[in-house]
Amino acid sequence: MKNVVFTLIIISHFCHASTIDTISINSNQFFKDVNKALLLTNLDVDLVNSTWSNTKTHILLDSLYHFSQPTATLELGLKYEVINTISNTAYHLYFTEFPIISINTDNEIVDEPDVLASFKMIEANQNYLESFIGIQYRGSWSQTLAKKSMEIEFWTDASGNDTQNYTLLDLTNDDDWNLQAMYNEPLRIRSKTNNDLWRMINTLHYQEQEPTAINGIRMRYIELFINNEYRGLYSLGEKVNRKQLKLKKHNGSIRGELYKGVGWGASTFARVPPYDNNSSIWSGFEYKHPKEEVDWSNIYDLVSFVINSTDSEFLMEYNNRFHMDNLVDYYIFLNLIRASDNTGKNLYIAKQNTDDKYFYVPWDLDGTFGILWDGSNDNITDDLLFNGLYNRLMEDCRPNGFRDKLKEKWMELRTDIVTHDALLSSFLSNYNSLLHNGIYERESMAWPEYTMDSEGINYLSTWISNRIAYLDVKFNESCSSLSTKNDLVSTNPFQIYPNPTMDLVHFVSDPMTSYPITIYNVYGQKVKEEIINSNNTSISLKHLNKGVYFIHVKIIDAIHTYKIILSE
Repeated sequence: MKNVVFTLIIISHFCHASTIDTISINSNQFFKDVNKALLLTNLDVDLVNSTWSNTKTHILLDSLYHFSQPTATLELGLKYEVINTISNTAYHLYFTEFPIISINTDNEIVDEPDVLASFKMIEANQNYLESFIGIQYRGSWSQTLAKKSMEIEFWTDASGNDTQNYTLLDLTNDDDWNLQAMYNEPLRIRSKTNNDLWRMINTLHYQEQEPTAINGIRMRYIELFINNEYRGLYSLGEKVNRKQLKLKKHNGSIRGELYKGVGWGASTFARVPPYDNNSSIWSGFEYKHPKEEVDWSNIYDLVSFVINSTDSEFLMEYNNRFHMDNLVDYYIFLNLIRASDNTGKNLYIAKQNTDDKYFYVPWDLDGTFGILWDGSNDNITDDLLFNGLYNRLMEDCRPNGFRDKLKEKWMELRTDIVTHDALLSSFLSNYNSLLHNGIYERESMAWPEYTMDSEGINYLSTWISNRIAYLDVKFNESCSSLSTKNDLVSTNPFQIYPNPTMDLVHFVSDPMTSYPITIYNVYGQKVKEEIINSNNTSISLKHLNKGVYFIHVKIIDAIHTYKIILSE
């Protein structure tokens, strides 16, 4: 492992010192993809221009190249054609401000386990890090995409027996990191902006006691090569874990707790089945901390309380179990960005210490602000998202209860953070940075099927305006108005049978009006859409593969989810 600062080496092998026109770049300061005819460096372009101030005619990299069109001034993000003077092969040369990561491995990268690879990252200031890593693919549905997300773990040596912490790009100090592909994000800006937005909205309730704790993840854009193949733009991101949140360690008994929502069920406070402490998975949750023992009893009790407590019990007790300000912040965040896949899945529940309260931590924030998890537009701005817990919280009309706190926090955020201009400015900051560095052009080079959506910012701007206008009304309505059954239906309005089924699913409701139905598989992929009404009360699933599906029924401002099993 090395931490080294490289400096430019000025040479004049190819011209007289008074008329230097050949840029010389150290072999550790550029990256080459032969098949894509791409050359990429993150040397400071202003420094290059000042060091070689004359018209640039040649550049010395792994070989000598000449510019097909000599240039006086180089610019970020622009494509320069350079010709190898020996092979006469044309390459596209780019300058970028982003860190560049190069990963090389003799092994096939798979879902699990980690495989050995070498890692090198060079920052724009030319600091660089080399290390052994273990690497694997991450995600479920996203692994079906051409451009895959990955996770890496830094190793002290090639054996992988011991890990090494690093502080990367002014982020946390850790051995585990995510490389997010953002392939389903049309402009590659939603995940990063959303995570920044969450940290502006929310503050950990124990932040003063743990000043280095971080209430989510931070991301940095990087450009990636794997085995000398350019893979385009990725984001290097932190992980939600014990170290990030500064949860208390196990000391012979459970203190801090962390559960990851990976599916539906108890994670959405919809059901509370029996648990098995021999398994790290229970009803939509994955057990993350502590690793010393698996004991589902605490989170089981929380879910059971939310589902089974009487109204009076719930109102008296919920604020002793879950941190009120966090509940308010996440409900605003969930609905502001309209993260339709984050009501329980793609969401962490944590507790910092034994006598502390539970709180939410979001993650996987790609399907937001008018797009779905698959990247398609979902131009819905006039509904509210919720789960079983929020169903009950929205009935808390007491002074200083949930609804009062919700209105108060919303009005506070509307003065600065949650305005159309502030939100759009955050997106534009990331968008303009990618545009300025020529990222969208190189993304199409790496992934020819990708085309930058030139209308994406206009769509986003309009969506934000419409969404804020709707939430201004809904979050300021009187409690009795918002909690009527015509607005948020907290009981199951349908009977769905048979379950399991081999083909038809029948819907019974009184009254039966018109309802849009969307069906998803366990990977979150939309597999069927239909309208049910008094003339069409059944849907056929026989064309689908056998397995588990989730039926979403939209009723005014509510999405109700039903699990259905398609059997042989």
